[in-house]
Amino acid sequence: MKRWILSPPDPEKAGEISRSFNLSPLISQILVNRQVTTPEALSQFLQPSLGHLPDPSDMKDMDKATARLVQAIARKEPITIYGDYDVDGTTATALLMEFFRQVGATVDYYIPHRIHEGYSLNEAAMRQLAARGTRVLITVDNGISAVHEAQVAKELGMDLIITDHHEVPPTLPVAYAILNPKQAGDSFPGKELAGVGVAYYLLMGLRRALREAGLLKDQEPNLRQALDLVAVGTVADLAPLKGLNRILVREGLKVISKRGRLGFRALLDISGVDGEVRADQLAFRIGPRINAVGRLEEADLGVQLLLSEDAVQAGTLAERLDQANISRKVLEDQISEGAVTQIERDGILEKYRSIVLYQEDWHQGVIGIVASRLVDRYYLPTIVMTRDRAGIKGSARSIRNFHLVEGLRECADLLGKFGGHAYAAGLSLPEENLAAFRQRFDQVVRNRLNKEDFIPCLRMDVESSLQQIDPLFMEQLSRLEPFGLGNPAPLFFLKGALVKESRVVGEKHLKMRVGQGPRSLGAIGFRLGPRQPAGGTQVDLAFTPEWNEWNGSKNIQLRLIDLKGP
Repeated sequence: MKRWILSPPDPEKAGEISRSFNLSPLISQILVNRQVTTPEALSQFLQPSLGHLPDPSDMKDMDKATARLVQAIARKEPITIYGDYDVDGTTATALLMEFFRQVGATVDYYIPHRIHEGYSLNEAAMRQLAARGTRVLITVDNGISAVHEAQVAKELGMDLIITDHHEVPPTLPVAYAILNPKQAGDSFPGKELAGVGVAYYLLMGLRRALREAGLLKDQEPNLRQALDLVAVGTVADLAPLKGLNRILVREGLKVISKRGRLGFRALLDISGVDGEVRADQLAFRIGPRINAVGRLEEADLGVQLLLSEDAVQAGTLAERLDQANISRKVLEDQISEGAVTQIERDGILEKYRSIVLYQEDWHQGVIGIVASRLVDRYYLPTIVMTRDRAGIKGSARSIRNFHLVEGLRECADLLGKFGGHAYAAGLSLPEENLAAFRQRFDQVVRNRLNKEDFIPCLRMDVESSLQQIDPLFMEQLSRLEPFGLGNPAPLFFLKGALVKESRVVGEKHLKMRVGQGPRSLGAIGFRLGPRQPAGGTQVDLAFTPEWNEWNGSKNIQLRLIDLKGP
C-alpha cells in the first residue's frame, strides 16, 4: 500500500502566479511545487526555447576538443566515434556520424558488443581502431572511468576525446579533452544532460569553430533537425526532463512528429504511434525497440536504422528491431519468474532490506530491466547478476533516497568496476566476493535508509474538483510538458468522487465513470481491476487528466494511478 502525500498548498504564491500569467490556480500551484516561481523561471518554463540554452564554450574542455576536431577535419585525419549499445549511446553515435559526414570528415564508428566486450572502451577494440588509422577517438556516453584505456590510447598515438555524463570517479582518465558537466571545476549549468545531450553540445561548439575557421561550405549542418535523436536518447536514458533537457526534448518532439527521419518514421509506424509524438511514447515504444537489438543482437543495427536514407531498408530494419523487442519481452518474463522464485525460495525479504540475485545463465541484456521490475514489485534496492566472461556482472536499480553509486562506493574493495547514476548502475565482481558483497551492500542500505524509506510514496500536486478539469485547463496543462523523470505528469487528488459506473476490462483494468456535483468524467486505471469499487460508493482518487480520442470523438478522461475506497 502506498502512502499518499499531498503537497502543502501555497495559495498566496500560487495566486500571484495565476494573476500574472493568467493561469488556472491548479497549474500555478503545480509550478510552485516545482519551485518555478520567479518571473524569469516562469517565462522560460512556460515558453522554453533554444535561445535559453547556455553557450557551449561554458563547458570545460569544449574549446580544446573543438580545436582538435577542426584540425582533424581540415587534415582529413581519421576520426572514430566509440559508442555504446543502449539508446543514449546509439542516438549519440548517429548524431555525431551524421554531422561529421555533412562536414566532410573522415569518420567511422564502433559500438562494443554487450556480451562479448561489455561497456565502454576496451583495449582489444582500441588496438584494432588504431591499426585502421584512427587518429582521434571520441567516446559518447562512456569513457569517464576508462583510466587504463586512456593510457592505451595515448600509447597508440590516438587523441582521446571523452564525452560522457555518468558520475565522475575519484580518478579521471588522462585524455586530450573530457566533456562531462559533472566533473570538478566545470561551471556549465546542464549537469543532468544525457550522453546524447553532451554530444549535441560538442556539435554546437564544433559547428561554430568550423564556421570561424572557414571550413563550412555552402550549407551548415542543421542541428535543430538533429534534436529528434537528442530527444529519444534523453528520454530513454531517464535523464531528468527539466532545465536544458526539457528544452532539448520539447523541441526534439516537434522534429520527430514531422517524421522526416526515415528510421524514426518506420519505428513510429511499426509501434503504432500516430499524430503528435509524446515523451512517454519515446520511453515505452521507440526506446525499447532500439534498446532490444543492443541487448540481444548488435546495437549497430540501431545506428544503421537512424542513419538510413532508404525507406525500404528503414522498414526492414525497423521490423528486425520490433522482433528483437518481442524476443526481449519473452526472455524478460522468464528471468523475472526465476528471480521471484529465488526471492521466495531463499526468504530474501525476511533476511534483507535489499535484493541481490545471481544466476549464471541469466541473459546480460535484460538483467537491468528485470531489476527494474523487481523494484516496482518489492520496492527495495535491487541488483540482478549473471556470469560474465571475467566473473560476475550485474545491473542495479534503486528506490527514492538511495543513491546507488554512492552505496556501491562503500563496497568498492569487493568490486571490480562499477558506475552509473543515482537510480541505475552497473557493476562487476569476482565470484568469490559475492557472499561478502551481498552482506555489505545490505548493511549499506540499512545504514542509509530509515523505515519510512521502504514504503513507496504517491506524491500528489494539488487537490482538485471535476469542475476545474475542462478543455481550457487541459490546454494550460500541456504547457508543462514534456513529462517524465524530473518533470512528472502532475498528480491530482480528488476527494469523495461518486462511482456512477464501474467494470473490469481486459481482465485486469478498471474502467469507471465518476461524478462530483453536476459534472462526471470517465476514468481508466490500468492493472487496478482487482480493486474495483461498487457503483454508488464514494472513492478518493489519485489521477492525471488526459485526452481520450476514440472513433472520431475527443473527451477528457482521468488516468487513475491509485484509489482509496470506503
